[in-house]
Amino acid sequence: MHKKIVLAASLGIVFAYCAVALLAPVIAPYDPHAITGAPLSPPDRDHLLGTNDLAQDIFSGLIWGTRATLLLGFVGAAIAVTVGTAAGIVSGYYGGLIDEAVMRLLDVAMTIPIFPLLLILTTFFRPGIYLIAVLMGLLGSFQGVRLIRSQVLSLAVADFVVGTRALGAGDGYIMARHILPGVLPLAGVKFVTSAQHFMLIGIGLGFLGITDPSVVDWGQMINRASQNGAMILGLWWWLIPPGLAVTLISLALAWLGYACEDEINPRLRVMRV
Repeated sequence: MHKKIVLAASLGIVFAYCAVALLAPVIAPYDPHAITGAPLSPPDRDHLLGTNDLAQDIFSGLIWGTRATLLLGFVGAAIAVTVGTAAGIVSGYYGGLIDEAVMRLLDVAMTIPIFPLLLILTTFFRPGIYLIAVLMGLLGSFQGVRLIRSQVLSLAVADFVVGTRALGAGDGYIMARHILPGVLPLAGVKFVTSAQHFMLIGIGLGFLGITDPSVVDWGQMINRASQNGAMILGLWWWLIPPGLAVTLISLALAWLGYACEDEINPRLRVMRV
């Protein structure tokens, strides 16, 4: 019962964030880049979370920042899981030289640190938010290949796959109709954990001030508040809300990932008891 409550709460939080991201133009009272009042104003009826040093509405920035953060996390995770799942299926199904080549490439790729490489690329090329999401997805795609491959190795020799192949079914048909459904639960878990990871990477890049300046994100908000001494000056409405927003979505995705892992792997459930 406790785990079901945690799962329901996690899903509710994630769906709420998604709703806020989709409805940002409706929910946000102001343009996040617009000057809407006096600088560093405390929360009031017109500005629920006050204003920053540029007299921009912080609540509006927080709402629009939800869209940027979720876009980086979900788009990056979708690309990473799609590429990683395809590579794992091909590698595990065909085996032999193909599997050996994929594994050797994976050994090399696993030594590449994602965040420092992204830091270098975004510093020199200043890509937009969509390109950053694509880069994160491609660089992170190799992390789930071994997991998918191990599942495919067992599915490829299962009786129903061997029987289907004996009936004359092609490799593409077998991988799409019989192998892929067997690895989708693992791919789903990987999507959740990757989304959390990429969101935090995106916030880290924003905090360092090297993301798209035309897009408001929580990392930029926290960075600007820190540089202007929000904590020292007691401007809690500038620093705490984006920090809480980051923490809540990160915890929700982590709980969701654990819950999904427990469902598809009972051994993990026993180990955590």
